[in-house]
This record gives sequence, structure tokens and C-alpha cells, in this order.
Amino acid sequence: MRTKTEYEIRQIDAMRDETGWYWNTSYSLGCYEAIGADHKRSFLRALHRLGIMCKRGACRVEFDGDVYELVERTSGMPMFAAIPTGR
Repeated sequence: MRTKTEYEIRQIDAMRDETGWYWNTSYSLGCYEAIGADHKRSFLRALHRLGIMCKRGACRVEFDGDVYELVERTSGMPMFAAIPTGR
């Protein structure tokens, strides 16, 4: 069975302290629906449709069980997130 989940894309303004990165604030960029099993790929495609691309190897997508985050590979700074809307 194919699953369909709606996500909100948010641009993250992150800050770092001694324990790591945390979200200072975030800004909504829009919503998209992920259909199927590969929600990570759907997140990257939705970012691409918004004109947001990252150089190969410069970023990675992390998943904490609920939220997908696009983070800078070298520093670990979160830049964008996909949060399920519950619809």
C-alpha cells in the first residue's frame, strides 16, 4: 500500500551552543505531498522545485523519526526541514 503524507517545508535559522545545533526560528516555504515509500527523495524534489539545490556531497538528509532535515555535512547545521502537517 502506498502511503501519502503532507509535509510543510521550513527554512531554519539555527544557532549553536555547547550541546549542538538548535532551531532559533523557522520560516514556512510551502507544503508538498510525499506519496510512496521514499519520503527523503520527495523532500529533496520539493526543495528542488523551490529552486533550492545543494552541491553533491555538501549536504545530507537526517530523519529523527518524524522530521526530515537537510543539514550541512561539515558543520551539521540544519538549513531546511520537512515537518508532517497531520493532514
